[in-house]
Amino acid sequence: MLYCSPCEYTPLFPRRNSSMQFDLSPNYVILFERLFDNSPEGVVIQGLDGVVYTANRAFCEMFGYTLEEVVGKDLDSLVAVDENLRSEASRRTRSAAMGEQFMFESIRQKKDGTKFHVLAFGVPITSEGEVVAIYGMYRDISDRKMAEEALQRSEERYRAIVQQQQEVIVRYSPDWSITFANDAYCRYYQTTPEEILGSPMTTRIPEKYRKKTLERLTNLTPESPTVISEEETILPSGEICWQQWFDTALFDSEGNIVEYQSVGRDITERKQMEESLRVSSDRLERVLDETVRVLAGTMRIRDVYTADHQEGVAQLVRAMGEEMGLPEDVLKGLWMAALIHDIGKLHIPGEILNKPTTLTPLEYEIVKRHPEVGAETLRGISFPWPIAQIISQHHERMDGSGYPRGLRGRQILPEVRILSVADVMEAMCSHRPFRPAYPLEAALETIRSGAGTLFDEKAVDACLKVFEKGFGFAR
Repeated sequence: MLYCSPCEYTPLFPRRNSSMQFDLSPNYVILFERLFDNSPEGVVIQGLDGVVYTANRAFCEMFGYTLEEVVGKDLDSLVAVDENLRSEASRRTRSAAMGEQFMFESIRQKKDGTKFHVLAFGVPITSEGEVVAIYGMYRDISDRKMAEEALQRSEERYRAIVQQQQEVIVRYSPDWSITFANDAYCRYYQTTPEEILGSPMTTRIPEKYRKKTLERLTNLTPESPTVISEEETILPSGEICWQQWFDTALFDSEGNIVEYQSVGRDITERKQMEESLRVSSDRLERVLDETVRVLAGTMRIRDVYTADHQEGVAQLVRAMGEEMGLPEDVLKGLWMAALIHDIGKLHIPGEILNKPTTLTPLEYEIVKRHPEVGAETLRGISFPWPIAQIISQHHERMDGSGYPRGLRGRQILPEVRILSVADVMEAMCSHRPFRPAYPLEAALETIRSGAGTLFDEKAVDACLKVFEKGFGFAR
């Protein structure tokens, strides 16, 4: 699921009835209009009076309107025609106008009158500390609601079976013969005490869990008599359920197991929620990945050298991160940052960016602004990693000689210390309009000589090791 934070207002698109002035480069406008319009969620930006400034393609398709039909119209009169729904929507709009975020599930109506379930959330857009507009997002959750309703009906049938008893209890001897099963157990597994007493417990354990379950049970001790496990099972009706089991061994005075007792509770709903969260998390990661690739692709349109450089740096930071044993989640964020670390160069004039001779002092000062410009470009995108901060620091150096802020040592993010080494290494190994590529050994020696002064020693060591192991840039 996507979450947003209150954001500083940046007018990316022309808006009807708006007197706000802005001066943005064409590349910047094209980039963010593309991100806005290609969002899989329905996005709308409205004024504090509820009037729509703009909406993306997904919003128009979701509700069956054209853009011309929604711009300048009151949003609630279009999609929340029911009086109660409109009252709820107006209340949410007022709360956003006061600077509050909201997220809720409700019902909305399409142009043709069809009603459907949505997940809606809104974020106030501020300018100079004042709320000036509201950023709203809609997700069609009709399929999920249908699944939830089906699940609810299934749960109601299940509750009717087990009545008020929630936990199932079964006891069995060391030879696995069942000696007791409570009514809840019999109801849950659709059996009777007569059928189950004396039967082997082993046949009640799903085959794919049987070996490990029996090993856990036989390894219980007086000091550690209980083990907790989760198992998927198929009921006689064919319904797939999940149970959490608390298995306990009962011992005699000599430490011998005399009986086992297993207490189970149904956790099917929790498992389904976990799966839903996993799917949502995967979807979010795909959206972020696509966002980064769009940004990188935009850079390629402007400057092939920089785009190739970013891709090479991304390859090297992943190899270095793996050499350093970084977790996959950290590697993912580092890779994303590397792939767009020079996005701020979109704002550098082409004649400076591709100049085949030495830059003038003024031109160099313009180039030195790209880390901060790049970070500012990304501040409106909610990454789960500090991508904007990494980009703003990628030209800092350990001894404080870098730019733009002259940070040193621990003031520099750990991810940046890796990225800065990879950035310099890839740049030296690549041909540029103003110089040929360095020989590999010369580039490695430059990195090696900067360890502890310009660069983090651990990052340098990782860089040297990956090249010793045969790393090469995939051009």
